[in-house]
Amino acid sequence: MFRPTSQEVILFDPNLNDKSTRLLKFKDDQDNRFRIWVFTDTLKLETPLKTSLLLSINYPDKVCLANKLLFEEIGIGKIFTDNLKDDQIQLCIKLLNDDLKSLNLDFNEGLTVYRNSLQLTLKQDRQMLPEIEGLKKIKSLVELNFPDETKKNNFPDLPTDLRQILMKFGTLAISDDFEREEKIQTLTKKQRTVFIETLEPKLENINAFLDTFSDKPLSEGAIRLQSLTELLIELTYEHGKKNHI
Repeated sequence: MFRPTSQEVILFDPNLNDKSTRLLKFKDDQDNRFRIWVFTDTLKLETPLKTSLLLSINYPDKVCLANKLLFEEIGIGKIFTDNLKDDQIQLCIKLLNDDLKSLNLDFNEGLTVYRNSLQLTLKQDRQMLPEIEGLKKIKSLVELNFPDETKKNNFPDLPTDLRQILMKFGTLAISDDFEREEKIQTLTKKQRTVFIETLEPKLENINAFLDTFSDKPLSEGAIRLQSLTELLIELTYEHGKKNHI
């Protein structure tokens, strides 16, 4: 059913306070994409998601700041949010009640809903196939009932030069690693060169703008700029490797 690929990585997760050293990637027979990050005592199962919600079960989220305890539900766990859409999150938990309880999460296991990613943290002795099926059902219900509300805008919080970059390369501002890898494969040598030569001189300005958010959640424009810098890093690394062959 699955054809996983495996690679060594070094990724620190602030929510788990642990470092992942191996990453597995695979698709199922319906072309759903998954990643499994291997940590010391846990596994993190991840799949792309598009929703307007932000919440975390059992782990106060330190990445997007869903770290305020909303309530605790017996059989599910502690629900943390950023307090921006608490009414919708309560409806979401009610909708997912049976599916979340079927996961039978332990106190050191949890689920996090980001706007672009659904992550399930599990102990390493899990069977995984039931959890994968459960995650697919949860994803379907969340996307259907709480769709992404992001609308096209002119990113008024961005400085003019950075806004122009985002308007020019907006289709490349992809936060999901799966989609970004696929997009990279479609870029011509000329497109890659133009992107690198345009973005590199602005990298210091972009980082300075991102730093202004400190511990505040990033705006939509900031998130997309961050995605462009991640793409730049990947393309320049790949370009450097080719130049040394």
